[in-house]
Amino acid sequence: MDFYTTLQQIQETSQTALAYLSQGGNAEKIGTITAISVATYFVGNKLYDAFFGALSNVPGPFITRFMDIPLLLLDIPRGTSFKKLRDYHDVYGDIVRLGPKKIAISNKDLMRQVLVTEDHPKSPFYEIFQATGKLSVFSATDKGWHKKRRRMIAPAFSIKYLNSLEPYVSKVANSLIEKIDGDIAEKHDADNFGQVDIWTLLKCYALDVIGETAFGSSFKMIEDNSHFIPQAINDELRDSAISAMFPILSKIFLKNGGRTNPKITDFLTNVIEKRMEDIDNKRQDILQSLIDAKDAENENDRLDTAAIMGETGLFLVAGSETTSNTLGFTIISLLREPHTLTRLVAEIDTVELAPGQTIFEHDQIKHLPYLNAVLNESMRIFTAAGGAIPRITERATRLGDLELEKDTVIMNTLYHINTSSKYWPDPFKFKPERWLPEEQDDNEFNDLDAFFAFSAGSRNCIGKNFALMEMRLCLTALLKQFEFVAIPSEMEDALELRTFITLAVAKHTFDCKMRRRVL
Repeated sequence: MDFYTTLQQIQETSQTALAYLSQGGNAEKIGTITAISVATYFVGNKLYDAFFGALSNVPGPFITRFMDIPLLLLDIPRGTSFKKLRDYHDVYGDIVRLGPKKIAISNKDLMRQVLVTEDHPKSPFYEIFQATGKLSVFSATDKGWHKKRRRMIAPAFSIKYLNSLEPYVSKVANSLIEKIDGDIAEKHDADNFGQVDIWTLLKCYALDVIGETAFGSSFKMIEDNSHFIPQAINDELRDSAISAMFPILSKIFLKNGGRTNPKITDFLTNVIEKRMEDIDNKRQDILQSLIDAKDAENENDRLDTAAIMGETGLFLVAGSETTSNTLGFTIISLLREPHTLTRLVAEIDTVELAPGQTIFEHDQIKHLPYLNAVLNESMRIFTAAGGAIPRITERATRLGDLELEKDTVIMNTLYHINTSSKYWPDPFKFKPERWLPEEQDDNEFNDLDAFFAFSAGSRNCIGKNFALMEMRLCLTALLKQFEFVAIPSEMEDALELRTFITLAVAKHTFDCKMRRRVL
């Protein structure tokens, strides 16, 4: 008799005992038998899943045969889970067991199957981010709902619409240059180099871009850094991470019970209502695109105020950290490999600025090969989603050679696949040349198909093209106008990374020396 048949018999015994009890049998005796049967059945199920179930042959820490791997073992509270997941894949391989019905994968073909071919829905993990009461394209787990909402907001992020947003981004980039000039003038050394916290300024830049493009005006973070929104975003990201780790405790101990700060909600409501009332002065930006959808001809394509708030709130929180951190890591990487900085500046200098122009037009720079290679390489090594993105099987399915049961959670470890030596020789070496096919070394192969910086499939980043434009305009402006010199102690500190929602340097600052270039 096999193990599964034994379990079935135990279950049948329990059912018989309950039926006997309902007919007037000895309650105490039957209760004991039932309790033992149920307990045996429960333990038996656990043992079966652990040693004979669908994931029984998947390697991983032993404890994961019986329970999901504890958060402490994953180092999630300390923000270093990305390292732990990377280590697990290095030890156990492309597929790692993380629980009775949970695996992590780091294989390009398997990941494309999960994210693209089979397009598995987001796991219930994302329901934590629905605590705000506002569904968005990020937090939605229902595939049908997501497909409809994404279609409704897609025009705001189309290539065509981005052209109307470029002047706002350029305006903020000019403010950034003026701020750096002021900081250098206020305090500089004998060689006219000033010490600048470029990490913080880039965060201010990203927030002001969002203010201009999604809320009608800059937050003026670059100028005075006094707006309440940045700190509210930091708190929101922190609380989201805590809610994800401890959903029950967060409702008790977090200030707003894991829900969005009411100040953010009031701010969003006021901005949206003011814009909706000012019908005579429409401003072509992301917010206006969403508001226009409120009166779409097709009733199914209309957005109400709550939906607009959900999407603009998402853009505010998610759009700032990912972009600014990537820009910060890019500058750190260029300073770490000075020859890459020299080459990129040389490429940028081949593009001429018109008299009085300080910011390039996007059409002038968007196809610069080395610029795009630098950004791709930075996003590869410092993947914004430093942890893993979870999906869940809707039905029993086959993943490679592995049979998966319904409701199996699949953690797609983007950080590991983007830095796996299986696909990238010397994976932590900042080498933009990987992205230039004509410069590939015959003795090494970089598998560009194993690049998942923006995820993939129907749930890929809807703001990808906007983020690339924003980063290209900023980076080229800074390198055209300024020289950068590394500060050794800051370069050492920048080796310490943390991730809660996004990957960042541990101390959330990075200073370097800057001065105006002689053009």
